[in-house]
Amino acid sequence: MIYRAVMMSRAKVALGFRGLNGELGRIISCSMMSCVDRQLTGALIWDSGYFMQVLEGDPDRLRDFMKKVARDGRHQDYRQLEFVQAMRREYQTWSVGASRTGSKPAALIRKAQTIVPTADEVRTHVRHLISLGVVAETPPLVTAAA
Repeated sequence: MIYRAVMMSRAKVALGFRGLNGELGRIISCSMMSCVDRQLTGALIWDSGYFMQVLEGDPDRLRDFMKKVARDGRHQDYRQLEFVQAMRREYQTWSVGASRTGSKPAALIRKAQTIVPTADEVRTHVRHLISLGVVAETPPLVTAAA
């Protein structure tokens, strides 16, 4: 049984490619190892001070991972936007992406400053940024994803 989770939080660490040598790099490294160990696929992005993540996998492993993120002091205003059974995996890997340096905040980010976006809006934004290029990616963690 595959579940999908969508999460969002405000970052309490320096974001951007310079941050990769600091806490941001540690977050990515720990998340990547944790997702590989748990066989969780999906994507993490950062954009204009926010982390957004879509994960899929075993429901108990997802819950465990989400509890760790919710307790992590490097995140604030943590929101779980979705936790639902999925028909199939959409990702084969776990990857990381980011908005382009100097880009104007997306409409979703402007919206997030006043109201909570929907899980679908976050999933779409994550997919869009990942399609522009990844910062890091695991090897395939599952044999097939549609």
